[in-house]
Amino acid sequence: MGRRFESYWDRQMKPESKLWKLVKKNTEKNIHWTRIESWAGSGIPDLHGISDGIDVWVELKVTQSNHIRLSPFQHSWHFRHTLHGGRAFIMLQTLKQRLLYIFPSFLLHSPLPFSIASEPRLVVPLPASQAAWETVVDYLLHSPFSIVEAKKPVIV
Repeated sequence: MGRRFESYWDRQMKPESKLWKLVKKNTEKNIHWTRIESWAGSGIPDLHGISDGIDVWVELKVTQSNHIRLSPFQHSWHFRHTLHGGRAFIMLQTLKQRLLYIFPSFLLHSPLPFSIASEPRLVVPLPASQAAWETVVDYLLHSPFSIVEAKKPVIV
């Protein structure tokens, strides 16, 4: 097979912009996305999505290593958002392993350090099949997502 043609603009695009294009292309039939510009406010995630009345926020990260770097503003935003019952995630693409990790933001409430090994998480090999992208959509919209939800009493 020949190499895929890559335009000048594709080569100049930042890694997080390429990840955004990948997410949008593979999930936009199920989730209406709005890309949030970095100047909008410190710590606000890169993406806001909605599907059937379910809101989701996603911070995009791309790394050559296994480190997840969140600014203090990003950490604070995710911490407070999930404390109030909001649905938010950190989506990390590792370039070397070609994996996509999705972590619920409530992990930032844990006393354990937040890392690539943190659980729960969804891990998807890239390039991903359409079935894998459907799993990503389901995870973003329907996985347990907050400390508030975890504190709800179970009624039997």
